[in-house]
Amino acid sequence: MERITKYSGLKKRSVEMKNFLKGLSQEIPSNLPDGGRNIHSEREEASRMSSELASCANYLVFHNYYTIEEIRLAKTITCKKHLLCPFCAARRAAKQVEKNGDRIKKVLSENKNLIPVMITLTVKNGDDLQERFEHIKTSFKKLQEKRRDALRGKTETEFTKVQGSMFSYEVTNKGNGWHPHIHMIALLDDYIDQGKLSREWEAITKDSKIVDIRKITSKSGQALDISDALLEVFKYALKFSDLDLELTWEAYRTLKGKRLLGAFGNLYGSNLEPTTMLDDLLDDLPYLEMFYKYSKHLGSYELKTTTKKEPIGQAETLLTQRPKLSGILKKPENPPAKNVLIPLPQIRGIKPKLSRLDQYLEDNKEIENDQ
Repeated sequence: MERITKYSGLKKRSVEMKNFLKGLSQEIPSNLPDGGRNIHSEREEASRMSSELASCANYLVFHNYYTIEEIRLAKTITCKKHLLCPFCAARRAAKQVEKNGDRIKKVLSENKNLIPVMITLTVKNGDDLQERFEHIKTSFKKLQEKRRDALRGKTETEFTKVQGSMFSYEVTNKGNGWHPHIHMIALLDDYIDQGKLSREWEAITKDSKIVDIRKITSKSGQALDISDALLEVFKYALKFSDLDLELTWEAYRTLKGKRLLGAFGNLYGSNLEPTTMLDDLLDDLPYLEMFYKYSKHLGSYELKTTTKKEPIGQAETLLTQRPKLSGILKKPENPPAKNVLIPLPQIRGIKPKLSRLDQYLEDNKEIENDQ
């Protein structure tokens, strides 16, 4: 299964990252500038992240809905550290595409005049990731503020043609410094003059005029499919293939906790962060439950068991229709009062215990005789 091959590669990189962090947590870095890093804190964090990666996606349970030839991920345990774990990054991206694709299609269907495009904004590379990230973040904030002012009639900008957008920050490093950039899907009410927007962006950033705008078109005349564009926006915030393990760790420590996704305009309020890494399941269809376990020796997932299952709804119906078992103890129709003591049988000369009424008469025989 192609999906298993892909997940095996992602898990393998995750295991490599886990081993790197485990080694880092056991050594003391040297030749550090005074006050440059909190070594104790970094070692503790490396140890903690190594443990979380170690327990991530060790098994996968799929539901193979063979009647419609569709396979969905039903069970697994994930670390949700998408800046460190390629598996979690991939699952997060897939869920974001799934949940937000319908939102964009709905807006487009209600506004036939809107033009979907991909826009990429960049800044100059640099050695300091923290500084470069804050630079592009601040620059993009200024561009958004200029758009708001233009909508109020205070200024002009090509960016007012963007009626709604979903965007994300991505960071790469191919050996010539950190390269942060922004990918966005934008819905335009008119085509943007790329030259004008490029000059606006350069005036804001002071170091980059690179602005790429591409219209999202349908494939081979088919209905518009924005999945590829969404994948570009929601793909990994870190391009793991461009980063070695040490650079990945540096990027994680710099970007953790920062907001890397956003939306505005008529796409504001989109559900950007998924609530689960699992697929939505189909309860009304039979399926094969396929259990995979990751093998460190093979560096891939192995299929361990396959079990045929009935639809969940049908299984519940069968349970409710089961005949009642015979021999179940029933409550007597006229049970004795709670305050009545039942006499116990005579055992080895032990005097039986009387009811309260009989005990009263036994203790007050003289009263009965007087009468």
